[in-house]
Amino acid sequence: MVLKNKKIILCITGSIASYKAVELYRVLKKEGASVVIILSSSASKFISPYIFKSFGEEVYSDDAFEIPLAHIELAKMADAIVIAPATYNTINKIACGIADSLITLTVSASGDKPCVIIPAMNGKMYSNEILQKNIKEMPSKKYFFVSPASGELACGDFGEGKFPEIADIIFELESVFKNNILKGRKILITAGGTREYIDPVRFISNASSGKMGVAIANEAAKEGADVTLIACNIDFSCLYISKKIKLIRTQSFRDLKDSILKEFSDNNILIMAAAVSDFGVKEKSAFKIKKEDISPKGTVGMRLNLIKNEDVLKLLAKNKQDGQIFFGFAAETDNIIENAQKKLKEKSLDYIFVNDVSKNIIGSDENEGYMIKKTSEFITAATNKSRNETNKKSIENYGPLLEIKKFERMNKTELAELLLAELI
Repeated sequence: MVLKNKKIILCITGSIASYKAVELYRVLKKEGASVVIILSSSASKFISPYIFKSFGEEVYSDDAFEIPLAHIELAKMADAIVIAPATYNTINKIACGIADSLITLTVSASGDKPCVIIPAMNGKMYSNEILQKNIKEMPSKKYFFVSPASGELACGDFGEGKFPEIADIIFELESVFKNNILKGRKILITAGGTREYIDPVRFISNASSGKMGVAIANEAAKEGADVTLIACNIDFSCLYISKKIKLIRTQSFRDLKDSILKEFSDNNILIMAAAVSDFGVKEKSAFKIKKEDISPKGTVGMRLNLIKNEDVLKLLAKNKQDGQIFFGFAAETDNIIENAQKKLKEKSLDYIFVNDVSKNIIGSDENEGYMIKKTSEFITAATNKSRNETNKKSIENYGPLLEIKKFERMNKTELAELLLAELI
């Protein structure tokens, strides 16, 4: 949990969206953050400070001017400041260095501590040239903006200016505490499970939910990477995906293959977390197959002809560029390490993560398994017997040394962080 024990100053300004700060507060607390509230005098006309006081929080307002150096003490204690919602007036004041309220004073005294700003206002106000100019000119290493959502606004107009999803705010806030270890990297990730249609309503697929690949994509984006996610049949109604990620939706093996081939050459890292069908249907029926058609009198069942799908990773290996990193995933039920090592070699992988699917982890929010990676060392005739082979093994008698690392069961987001750290 990135926000655990972080001290967040939540500044609420006067907007019709002020009430949404209550839900943001609740999520911040759930994530383990320590939250201090500053409520502007205008915001107190939309929501009562007693909402937060009932949770046991101390609420500061412009009346805190009576407390000597309140803005200095608040700025000192903060790990980050969040202004949600941020009005047209507040953003422009901060941009111009005006400090005439407790919120603007605290921001001005916060030095280089990150400030996440969530604009919420009428669409015409948000698109105003003065505001947009100020947003662009505010130092990007201190001020981080979460773009408002589009839709019907409080005034009845349609446009950009709505308070964004809480998940988008949490994503941005977590990102500011990251180290940008993947900044400048372009990463192509696949996730989910492909479908091979038998007829317009039936298909062959697998149990992959895509959660692992989506977690990796989100974490890579937080670390500054330029991420493209090829999603195979993933239900995003229950999975969050950052708007900073380029999303390509696919269904079948052919769709996935075509999308990968189109995007592959522009990326430094390929992470194949999708569960790809090994077989496809030889002849898909254009019409729904009826039971009476497949089970006439005197027969039982139907014959389904399958053909072997091409191995995408083996195909890509032929065009692997210098410096490109291949990271594969494997699901096994037996001989886990041996089968993973074989795939590592055959598919020119630099890393592979393998898990034991007999442990019923497919589709869950957790994962466990082994990561195997190539090292820069090679086994030679002189060193072959002297290596400690408890955690390093070779595919052949004389080949690259492999490092094997076990990951105990954990949340997929936590695992994604650890796996990405291995790429550095």
